[in-house]
Amino acid sequence: KFGRAALLATDRPAGRAISGGRGAAAMAEGGLTEEQLREFTEAFTNHDKNHTGFLAPFELAVLMRSLDHPLTDEDMKNIAADNDRCITLNDFLNIITKREQDIALQEKLMEAFRVFDRDRSGFINVGTREDRWRSEFYTQMTSLGPAPFTEKEFDEFMAEYLAEEPVQSRGGQGSAAEDGEVDYRHLIKLMLKK
Repeated sequence: KFGRAALLATDRPAGRAISGGRGAAAMAEGGLTEEQLREFTEAFTNHDKNHTGFLAPFELAVLMRSLDHPLTDEDMKNIAADNDRCITLNDFLNIITKREQDIALQEKLMEAFRVFDRDRSGFINVGTREDRWRSEFYTQMTSLGPAPFTEKEFDEFMAEYLAEEPVQSRGGQGSAAEDGEVDYRHLIKLMLKK
């Protein structure tokens, strides 16, 4: 559901992963500019001190951190599992392309949600079950776009957020289920995990 919401919110397809065998030209098509492709290829080459064409996972972590894309422990486990403990240039380009696409999508989603954040509080009103018809966000999500949400789909979409809502970010002011106010930065993070 979150992926579909991203499509509705940005009116563009969500970032897609680039398959490993497609090469540099496909990478440029898939989300990196030629300048980024050159920059990232050069960065990879500079970190490949042994000139083997491979980076060990710890070397990848250093490289990603130097490019302001630090990897989490979970990222490292997934990368190590997917790449048999050696990362090629194409593997790296796939990873960085996905990261760049996620950042671009996150910025588009922030921009889209800001439309509903009239007071710039970081929260949007999605309504409660009793008064959701008053929510501009609910109205837009259930009436606009090529495939608007049904009421049931909207409930399912919001249920994922409500299940993981970080109440501490609300300063002890209740929950979204109680007042219909949603921290859209956290919602976007959940959407991008999907």
